[in-house]
Amino acid sequence: MSRKRIDSSEVGLTPRTVTRRDALRILIGAGMCAVLSPAIARAATTQEKLDAAQLSYDEAQSKLDQIGQEYSAIADQLSQTQAQVGDLSSQIDAKQAEIEQKQTEIDAKQAEVEAKQQQLGERMCSAYKSGGSSVLDILLSSATFEELTSNIYYLDKISAADQAMISEVKDLKAELESQKSSLETEKAELESQKSELETLQAQQEQQLEEAQAKQAEAQELVSNLSSEVKELMAQRDAELLAAQKAAEEAARQEERRKAAAAAAANKNNGSSGGSSSGGSSSGGSQTITGNGSLAAVQSAAYSVPSPGSGLCAAWVTRVFAAAGLNVGGGNACDMYNWYCYTSVSNIQPGMIVACPSAPYSSAAVIYGHVGIYLGNNTVRDNASGRLRTSSLSAWVSEYSVTSTVRCGWLGGVALS
Repeated sequence: MSRKRIDSSEVGLTPRTVTRRDALRILIGAGMCAVLSPAIARAATTQEKLDAAQLSYDEAQSKLDQIGQEYSAIADQLSQTQAQVGDLSSQIDAKQAEIEQKQTEIDAKQAEVEAKQQQLGERMCSAYKSGGSSVLDILLSSATFEELTSNIYYLDKISAADQAMISEVKDLKAELESQKSSLETEKAELESQKSELETLQAQQEQQLEEAQAKQAEAQELVSNLSSEVKELMAQRDAELLAAQKAAEEAARQEERRKAAAAAAANKNNGSSGGSSSGGSSSGGSQTITGNGSLAAVQSAAYSVPSPGSGLCAAWVTRVFAAAGLNVGGGNACDMYNWYCYTSVSNIQPGMIVACPSAPYSSAAVIYGHVGIYLGNNTVRDNASGRLRTSSLSAWVSEYSVTSTVRCGWLGGVALS
């Protein structure tokens, strides 16, 4: 069967035992189909509505999963973009710090150039005002030709040194200006990249908001449909209960009719009738192999009629009631969870044999199936409103497709 099973994490994909809580989840999810699928409106019976609801729910759940995947992908992309924007912001701040440092150095060199230029200007102005006497004085004060040559040489050196210092400071300033320009260019490129990423970030944030809105809308739809689906499930249970009660009343009337007919026959024959209390006896297709309560259950399994389709557990309860044992109750899944505690390798005549879920109808998926093991590798059950007798191996093979078959004493009462 291809229908989805829902476990506690809402994402189970492998076949497993379906509990009553799982059944409730399936039906709540199926409420989406009451609105999403026109087939539900056209369904004639509650069972058909449930079947249509399950199909529509699978489609809706698949869409929700797709939205969730899209949301996660966008969130991951947005996180990466935000990290890149943060990294670029750090790089821009570092470049700005370097630019400010270079500007400080440029300002210092500019002040140095201006100071040198001022000194040189003052010296030249002084020489001009003195009419060059200072230079002439230096030359005339030379005592020898060698001293004169030396004085002229040093005057030239002083002037050249001043010019070289000014030129050097200017070159260094130009270099610093170039470095600053390069840093400003790098900063501009980083700011351009950051601007592009911020634009992308804004787009991704908008996409994330849209995906989040889709999720919220889908969640609101599921929440609004929960009460409607619960009502549908309650209607289904009420119909099953009503059918069970009607079948039980019909069975009681049939038992009274048979008892009256048997009493009339005994009276006409002038005998009280009797039967063996043990050993093995048969009548038609039935075989009685036990004594006491076991024999009574084996006999009732062939005399109690079917209460209707989907009422396998009700039939089992009635068989035990007809045998004088007021035990049992609940559906097949309940009987499985309450009373079936051992594997079929340990089965004994009179035990019930059950599975919590079977892939043969919507009711079987939710409520499972149950029968009575009569001994001699024989299982008797009510399947789709028809009583049948199967071999134990065939029954186990049929109902262990999606879950494990187990057995146990109904009501915890071992038959004698």
